[in-house]
Amino acid sequence: MSVRVGFATTDGGYIDEHFGHAMYWDVYDIGEEVEFVATRKVKASCSCHNKQVFDDMLSTLEDCEVLFVAKIGQEAAAHVINKGKRVFEAVGDLYKIIPELVRTRALEPQITTYKATDQTKEIDRKKAS
Repeated sequence: MSVRVGFATTDGGYIDEHFGHAMYWDVYDIGEEVEFVATRKVKASCSCHNKQVFDDMLSTLEDCEVLFVAKIGQEAAAHVINKGKRVFEAVGDLYKIIPELVRTRALEPQITTYKATDQTKEIDRKKAS
């Protein structure tokens, strides 16, 4: 199973763009194999607090589950996450970062399980009273 990932880059080699300023996104399918999909151009804006600008950018990256950017503000990050995407800040060489993502399986969904215990039930009872 692969994950479609967008990397904010000016030159196709480095993650080096702030989310709100990124004009070019290199898109890859990353799983056991790595496949370059496309370079996508978006209308970037220095207005980093405009949700319409965020939505315009995200429409171009609609099929990407994960985004990597050099920086992203809190408001933009919250907006991206609320749209169902995972976003990470990273700066560096794509040709080093992508193999590390594959090696560590970092893009695989993390499943958190919760097991109720008698102690948990006791805490819940105290809250209810």
